Amino acid sequence: MKETVYNIFIFSKDGVHITHTGIVPHQLDNDDHYKLEFLLKNLEVDLASCRSFHPIHPSVLDSDGKFSLARYNSNMRVNNSLTPFEIALANHNALQNPLVIVTPVIDGKIQYDIQLSVSEKLRHKHMPHQHIEGVKSLPDYLDQYMKGDEFHVKELLNDDQMKPIKLLFNNKHYLASFKLLMSFIDTIAYIEFGNVQRGFQNWLDTYSALNSLEVTSDELYGLRSSMLHMTNLNSHKVMQGKIRRLSIAICKKGYPTQLHDNVAYLNFTDFLFIFDEAVDRWLDTYKDNKKQLTLIERYDEIIRDVY
Repeated sequence: MKETVYNIFIFSKDGVHITHTGIVPHQLDNDDHYKLEFLLKNLEVDLASCRSFHPIHPSVLDSDGKFSLARYNSNMRVNNSLTPFEIALANHNALQNPLVIVTPVIDGKIQYDIQLSVSEKLRHKHMPHQHIEGVKSLPDYLDQYMKGDEFHVKELLNDDQMKPIKLLFNNKHYLASFKLLMSFIDTIAYIEFGNVQRGFQNWLDTYSALNSLEVTSDELYGLRSSMLHMTNLNSHKVMQGKIRRLSIAICKKGYPTQLHDNVAYLNFTDFLFIFDEAVDRWLDTYKDNKKQLTLIERYDEIIRDVY
């Protein structure tokens, strides 16, 4: 069957961010295998002769208006492989779902380590660096938690993060449970804001009702830092007199924060309920496709232990 097929190039100077795309059309007759082999054989020639350059479609850019190679991988993970190139394809009057090969060009040189059909979703099994001889492979979380077009994020976070926290709490390992919960807030703050200062506090201030416990996010962050680093209550700001010394108490639900001997005791039971409600508010904002791409891009970097 005769049709127009395309070599598409994504250009990156630094190996991190994609700046633009180039496209070279070919009108070919024969089967798909022949056409793909033709495109592969002509990569170098097409790169040298490419004169049709276009921006990435804005629907897939991140909140800073940028598009990284990692974010392109996120698009491939949800079968969104061609959306970044809609402007380039429209410029060539391409039909829906054309036959294409997409190739990264890093600092002027073709560079790729994954070969994947654009109709197939990218998974860990396709990534060479995911396979370590003698080491058990971790399942791809999207195989389990992406059902159809719906991403079951709360179920993923519960299985990966909250189950161990609740298991420790229910077995009266309260300190270990609290430490793990503080680390989990660091994780979701990174997913939401990236690697920024005050992400922990900003996430709590934006989504939680922490103030109902008469505790501030700075006080909780001080406790988090001293607990995770030293397993004591002496954070730098506490020692400087800038925030109250905070600790945890195990009380019935609804028991207020108590001040005793210059220590404010946070009801850990209440905080677990407040945190769960905050996660629901936070996840409500991820119905937006661009935020979901960001979540996948950043969660791919999170260390997991669910085999």
